[in-house]
Amino acid sequence: MQRVLSLLSDSKFHSGEELGEAIGVTRAAVWKKLKKLESIGVTVHSVKGRGYRLPEPLELLSEAALEAVGINTDVVRKILFETESTNSDVKQHITEGGALPVLVTAERQLNGRGRRGRQWASGVAKNVTMSFAWRFEGGPSVVEGLSLAVGVAVARTIKKLGIPNPGLKWPNDVQIDGQKVCGILLEMVVDEDVCNVIIGIGLNVEMTQEVMVDVDQPWTDLASRLGRTPSRNQILADLTNELVAVCECFEEGHGMKHYQAVWQAHDVLFNQPITVSSISQQRMGIARGIDESGALLVEEDGVLVALHGGEVSVRRR
Repeated sequence: MQRVLSLLSDSKFHSGEELGEAIGVTRAAVWKKLKKLESIGVTVHSVKGRGYRLPEPLELLSEAALEAVGINTDVVRKILFETESTNSDVKQHITEGGALPVLVTAERQLNGRGRRGRQWASGVAKNVTMSFAWRFEGGPSVVEGLSLAVGVAVARTIKKLGIPNPGLKWPNDVQIDGQKVCGILLEMVVDEDVCNVIIGIGLNVEMTQEVMVDVDQPWTDLASRLGRTPSRNQILADLTNELVAVCECFEEGHGMKHYQAVWQAHDVLFNQPITVSSISQQRMGIARGIDESGALLVEEDGVLVALHGGEVSVRRR
Protein backbone atom coordinates (compact mmCIF):
# COMPACT_ATOMS: atom_id res chain seq x y z
CA MET A 1 0.00 0.00 0.00
CA GLN A 2 2.82 2.40 0.86
CA ARG A 3 4.47 1.97 -2.55
CA VAL A 4 1.19 2.43 -4.42
CA LEU A 5 0.38 5.52 -2.35
CA SER A 6 3.84 6.91 -3.05
CA LEU A 7 3.37 6.47 -6.81
CA LEU A 8 -0.03 8.18 -6.66
CA SER A 9 1.16 11.02 -4.41
CA ASP A 10 1.73 13.37 -7.38
CA SER A 11 -2.06 13.40 -8.00
CA LYS A 12 -1.54 12.49 -11.67
CA PHE A 13 -3.25 9.61 -13.44
CA HIS A 14 -1.45 6.25 -13.36
CA SER A 15 -2.76 3.15 -15.10
CA GLY A 16 -3.14 -0.13 -13.26
CA GLU A 17 -0.58 -1.64 -15.61
CA GLU A 18 1.92 1.13 -14.87
CA LEU A 19 1.44 0.76 -11.10
CA GLY A 20 1.75 -3.02 -11.34
CA GLU A 21 5.01 -2.82 -13.31
CA ALA A 22 6.46 -0.31 -10.86
CA ILE A 23 5.93 -2.51 -7.82
CA GLY A 24 6.15 -5.91 -9.48
CA VAL A 25 2.59 -7.18 -9.09
CA THR A 26 -0.40 -7.87 -11.36
CA ARG A 27 -3.10 -5.34 -12.20
CA ALA A 28 -5.49 -7.39 -10.07
CA ALA A 29 -3.13 -7.10 -7.10
CA VAL A 30 -2.90 -3.33 -7.67
CA TRP A 31 -6.70 -3.10 -7.64
CA LYS A 32 -6.80 -4.93 -4.29
CA LYS A 33 -4.23 -2.58 -2.80
CA LEU A 34 -6.19 0.44 -4.03
CA LYS A 35 -9.36 -0.95 -2.44
CA LYS A 36 -7.44 -1.47 0.78
CA LEU A 37 -6.28 2.17 0.69
CA GLU A 38 -9.87 3.30 0.19
CA SER A 39 -11.00 1.14 3.11
CA ILE A 40 -8.62 2.98 5.48
CA GLY A 41 -9.77 6.43 4.39
CA VAL A 42 -7.70 7.34 1.32
CA THR A 43 -9.79 8.74 -1.55
CA VAL A 44 -8.76 7.33 -4.94
CA HIS A 45 -10.36 8.54 -8.16
CA SER A 46 -10.74 5.97 -10.94
CA VAL A 47 -11.41 7.00 -14.57
CA LYS A 48 -11.80 4.36 -17.26
CA GLY A 49 -9.08 4.63 -19.87
CA ARG A 50 -6.95 6.98 -17.74
CA GLY A 51 -6.26 5.10 -14.55
CA TYR A 52 -6.12 6.11 -10.89
CA ARG A 53 -5.23 9.32 -9.11
CA LEU A 54 -5.47 11.03 -5.73
CA PRO A 55 -7.68 14.15 -5.65
CA GLU A 56 -4.70 16.27 -4.58
CA PRO A 57 -0.93 15.83 -4.10
CA LEU A 58 0.12 14.05 -0.94
CA GLU A 59 3.38 14.52 0.97
CA LEU A 60 4.70 11.30 2.47
CA LEU A 61 7.35 11.18 5.16
CA SER A 62 10.81 10.15 3.98
CA GLU A 63 14.40 9.98 5.17
CA ALA A 64 15.60 12.12 2.27
CA ALA A 65 13.02 14.84 2.94
CA LEU A 66 13.77 14.93 6.67
CA GLU A 67 17.49 15.30 6.03
CA ALA A 68 16.85 17.97 3.39
CA VAL A 69 14.97 20.13 5.92
CA GLY A 70 17.63 19.78 8.61
CA ILE A 71 16.64 17.05 11.07
CA ASN A 72 19.29 16.30 13.71
CA THR A 73 21.21 13.39 12.19
CA ASP A 74 22.27 12.09 15.62
CA VAL A 75 18.70 10.85 16.11
CA VAL A 76 17.99 7.30 14.97
CA ARG A 77 14.93 7.42 12.66
CA LYS A 78 12.32 4.82 11.80
CA ILE A 79 9.55 5.77 9.35
CA LEU A 80 6.68 3.28 9.22
CA PHE A 81 3.61 3.20 7.04
CA GLU A 82 1.36 1.44 9.52
CA THR A 83 1.76 0.46 13.16
CA GLU A 84 -0.29 -0.27 16.26
CA SER A 85 1.50 2.35 18.37
CA THR A 86 4.69 4.34 17.87
CA ASN A 87 5.19 4.40 21.66
CA SER A 88 5.08 0.58 21.70
CA ASP A 89 7.56 0.48 18.83
CA VAL A 90 9.96 2.67 20.79
CA LYS A 91 9.57 0.45 23.87
CA GLN A 92 10.51 -2.53 21.70
CA HIS A 93 13.51 -0.60 20.35
CA ILE A 94 14.68 0.08 23.92
CA THR A 95 14.09 -3.53 25.00
CA GLU A 96 16.24 -4.73 22.11
CA GLY A 97 19.08 -2.40 23.17
CA GLY A 98 18.64 0.06 20.33
CA ALA A 99 20.53 3.33 20.32
CA LEU A 100 18.96 6.51 21.71
CA PRO A 101 17.77 9.12 20.95
CA VAL A 102 15.31 7.55 18.54
CA LEU A 103 12.36 8.83 16.54
CA VAL A 104 9.59 6.52 15.35
CA THR A 105 6.86 7.98 13.14
CA ALA A 106 4.05 6.42 11.14
CA GLU A 107 1.69 7.41 8.34
CA ARG A 108 -1.09 5.44 10.04
CA GLN A 109 -1.45 4.44 13.69
CA LEU A 110 -4.05 1.79 14.47
CA ASN A 111 -4.14 1.91 18.25
CA GLY A 112 -2.72 5.24 19.37
CA ARG A 113 -3.31 6.25 22.98
CA GLY A 114 -3.88 9.62 24.54
CA ARG A 115 -3.94 10.50 28.21
CA ARG A 116 -6.28 8.69 30.62
CA GLY A 117 -6.53 5.68 28.29
CA ARG A 118 -8.23 7.55 25.44
CA GLN A 119 -7.78 6.62 21.79
CA TRP A 120 -5.79 9.08 19.66
CA ALA A 121 -7.06 9.45 16.07
CA SER A 122 -4.54 10.13 13.31
CA GLY A 123 -5.91 9.32 9.83
CA VAL A 124 -3.62 8.28 6.96
CA ALA A 125 -0.62 10.38 5.83
CA LYS A 126 -2.29 13.58 7.00
CA ASN A 127 -0.94 14.32 10.48
CA VAL A 128 2.17 13.92 12.62
CA THR A 129 2.18 10.81 14.79
CA MET A 130 5.52 10.31 16.49
CA SER A 131 7.38 8.95 19.50
CA PHE A 132 10.79 10.20 20.59
CA ALA A 133 12.95 8.62 23.29
CA TRP A 134 15.90 9.92 25.29
CA ARG A 135 18.02 8.24 27.96
CA PHE A 136 18.54 10.23 31.17
CA GLU A 137 21.08 9.28 33.83
CA GLY A 138 20.03 9.85 37.44
CA GLY A 139 16.53 8.44 37.66
CA PRO A 140 13.00 9.84 37.28
CA SER A 141 13.57 13.00 39.36
CA VAL A 142 15.71 14.42 36.55
CA VAL A 143 12.71 14.65 34.22
CA GLU A 144 10.22 16.35 36.56
CA GLY A 145 8.13 18.76 34.48
CA LEU A 146 9.42 17.39 31.17
CA SER A 147 5.94 17.00 29.65
CA LEU A 148 5.34 20.74 30.08
CA ALA A 149 8.65 21.57 28.41
CA VAL A 150 7.61 19.31 25.52
CA GLY A 151 4.51 21.50 25.21
CA VAL A 152 6.83 24.49 24.80
CA ALA A 153 8.70 22.60 22.04
CA VAL A 154 5.41 22.00 20.19
CA ALA A 155 4.33 25.63 20.63
CA ARG A 156 7.64 26.86 19.20
CA THR A 157 7.30 24.52 16.22
CA ILE A 158 3.78 25.79 15.52
CA LYS A 159 4.91 29.41 15.79
CA LYS A 160 7.56 28.82 13.13
CA LEU A 161 4.75 27.94 10.72
CA GLY A 162 3.13 31.33 11.22
CA ILE A 163 0.57 30.64 13.96
CA PRO A 164 1.17 33.38 16.55
CA ASN A 165 -1.03 32.26 19.41
CA PRO A 166 -0.60 28.61 20.45
CA GLY A 167 -1.83 28.00 23.99
CA LEU A 168 -0.68 25.49 26.59
CA LYS A 169 -3.19 23.84 28.91
CA TRP A 170 -1.82 22.05 31.94
CA PRO A 171 -0.56 19.43 32.03
CA ASN A 172 0.14 18.72 28.34
CA ASP A 173 -2.41 19.89 25.77
CA VAL A 174 -1.55 22.35 23.01
CA GLN A 175 -4.38 24.53 21.75
CA ILE A 176 -5.14 27.24 19.22
CA ASP A 177 -7.90 29.62 20.32
CA GLY A 178 -9.20 27.11 22.84
CA GLN A 179 -9.27 24.19 20.41
CA LYS A 180 -6.93 21.22 20.85
CA VAL A 181 -4.35 20.77 18.11
CA CYS A 182 -1.87 18.46 19.82
CA GLY A 183 -1.71 15.84 22.56
CA ILE A 184 1.38 14.70 24.46
CA LEU A 185 1.88 11.44 26.35
CA LEU A 186 5.06 10.58 28.28
CA GLU A 187 6.02 7.09 29.40
CA MET A 188 9.10 6.01 31.35
CA VAL A 189 11.16 2.85 31.18
CA VAL A 190 13.31 2.91 34.34
CA ASP A 191 16.32 0.65 34.88
CA GLU A 192 18.09 1.40 38.20
CA ASP A 193 19.48 4.95 37.82
CA VAL A 194 18.78 5.13 34.08
CA CYS A 195 15.47 6.60 32.94
CA ASN A 196 14.40 6.14 29.33
CA VAL A 197 11.62 8.61 28.54
CA ILE A 198 9.28 8.03 25.60
CA ILE A 199 7.58 11.19 24.36
CA GLY A 200 4.49 10.48 22.28
CA ILE A 201 3.08 13.35 20.23
CA GLY A 202 0.00 13.54 18.02
CA LEU A 203 -0.27 16.80 16.06
CA ASN A 204 -3.26 17.62 13.85
CA VAL A 205 -1.89 18.87 10.54
CA GLU A 206 -4.76 18.13 8.14
CA MET A 207 -7.51 16.41 10.09
CA THR A 208 -10.91 15.31 8.80
CA GLN A 209 -14.23 15.26 10.61
CA GLU A 210 -14.66 11.56 9.82
CA VAL A 211 -11.52 10.68 11.80
CA MET A 212 -12.53 12.87 14.74
CA VAL A 213 -16.16 11.76 14.96
CA ASP A 214 -15.77 10.32 18.47
CA VAL A 215 -13.71 13.21 19.92
CA ASP A 216 -15.60 14.91 22.75
CA GLN A 217 -13.79 18.26 22.87
CA PRO A 218 -13.18 21.19 20.48
CA TRP A 219 -10.31 20.52 18.07
CA THR A 220 -8.55 22.17 15.16
CA ASP A 221 -5.70 21.52 12.75
CA LEU A 222 -2.82 23.50 11.26
CA ALA A 223 -4.06 23.44 7.65
CA SER A 224 -7.37 25.13 8.48
CA ARG A 225 -5.57 27.77 10.58
CA LEU A 226 -2.92 28.54 7.97
CA GLY A 227 -5.10 28.30 4.87
CA ARG A 228 -2.58 25.84 3.41
CA THR A 229 -1.18 22.42 4.24
CA PRO A 230 2.28 22.77 5.81
CA SER A 231 5.05 20.24 5.16
CA ARG A 232 4.84 17.35 7.58
CA ASN A 233 8.52 16.57 6.97
CA GLN A 234 9.45 20.11 8.00
CA ILE A 235 7.23 19.92 11.09
CA LEU A 236 8.68 16.55 12.08
CA ALA A 237 12.26 17.77 11.65
CA ASP A 238 11.67 21.02 13.56
CA LEU A 239 9.84 19.25 16.36
CA THR A 240 12.53 16.59 16.68
CA ASN A 241 15.22 19.27 16.90
CA GLU A 242 13.22 21.13 19.56
CA LEU A 243 12.88 17.90 21.57
CA VAL A 244 16.63 17.32 21.40
CA ALA A 245 17.18 20.82 22.81
CA VAL A 246 14.64 20.23 25.61
CA CYS A 247 16.18 16.89 26.60
CA GLU A 248 19.70 18.32 26.55
CA CYS A 249 18.52 21.13 28.84
CA PHE A 250 17.05 18.64 31.33
CA GLU A 251 20.12 16.42 31.06
CA GLU A 252 22.29 19.40 32.04
CA GLY A 253 20.21 19.89 35.18
CA HIS A 254 18.31 23.07 34.23
CA GLY A 255 14.95 21.29 34.20
CA MET A 256 11.53 22.89 34.04
CA LYS A 257 12.83 26.04 35.74
CA HIS A 258 14.39 26.98 32.39
CA TYR A 259 10.99 26.79 30.65
CA GLN A 260 8.71 28.12 33.40
CA ALA A 261 8.41 31.70 32.11
CA VAL A 262 7.81 30.80 28.47
CA TRP A 263 5.28 28.11 29.44
CA GLN A 264 3.34 30.62 31.53
CA ALA A 265 3.37 33.09 28.64
CA HIS A 266 1.23 30.54 26.75
CA ASP A 267 -0.88 29.40 29.73
CA VAL A 268 -4.55 29.37 28.69
CA LEU A 269 -5.80 28.75 32.24
CA PHE A 270 -3.95 31.54 34.06
CA ASN A 271 -6.22 33.42 36.49
CA GLN A 272 -9.21 31.35 35.34
CA PRO A 273 -11.62 29.47 37.64
CA ILE A 274 -10.98 25.76 37.10
CA THR A 275 -12.10 22.32 38.23
CA VAL A 276 -9.42 19.66 38.72
CA SER A 277 -10.76 16.09 38.65
CA SER A 278 -9.03 12.83 39.47
CA ILE A 279 -10.28 9.34 40.19
CA SER A 280 -10.53 10.03 43.92
CA GLN A 281 -11.50 13.69 44.19
CA GLN A 282 -12.58 16.95 42.58
CA ARG A 283 -11.34 20.35 43.65
CA MET A 284 -12.05 23.89 42.46
CA GLY A 285 -10.04 27.08 42.54
CA ILE A 286 -8.28 29.76 40.49
CA ALA A 287 -5.34 28.74 38.27
CA ARG A 288 -2.21 30.73 39.17
CA GLY A 289 0.34 29.33 36.75
CA ILE A 290 3.02 26.74 37.52
CA ASP A 291 5.98 26.44 39.88
CA GLU A 292 9.59 25.60 38.95
CA SER A 293 8.85 21.88 38.91
CA GLY A 294 5.85 22.23 36.57
CA ALA A 295 3.19 21.71 39.24
CA LEU A 296 -0.10 23.54 38.67
CA LEU A 297 -0.69 26.29 41.24
CA VAL A 298 -4.32 26.54 42.31
CA GLU A 299 -5.67 29.11 44.73
CA GLU A 300 -8.32 27.53 46.96
CA ASP A 301 -10.01 29.87 49.45
CA GLY A 302 -6.97 32.13 49.50
CA VAL A 303 -4.47 29.28 49.90
CA LEU A 304 -2.06 28.37 47.09
CA VAL A 305 -1.89 24.61 46.45
CA ALA A 306 0.59 22.87 44.12
CA LEU A 307 -0.92 20.00 42.12
CA HIS A 308 1.36 17.56 40.34
CA GLY A 309 0.62 15.58 37.18
CA GLY A 310 -0.95 12.17 36.87
CA GLU A 311 -4.36 10.95 35.80
CA VAL A 312 -6.12 14.28 36.24
CA SER A 313 -8.42 16.39 34.12
CA VAL A 314 -8.47 20.20 34.26
CA ARG A 315 -11.42 22.18 32.92
CA ARG A 316 -12.15 25.89 32.87
CA ARG A 317 -15.35 26.65 34.82
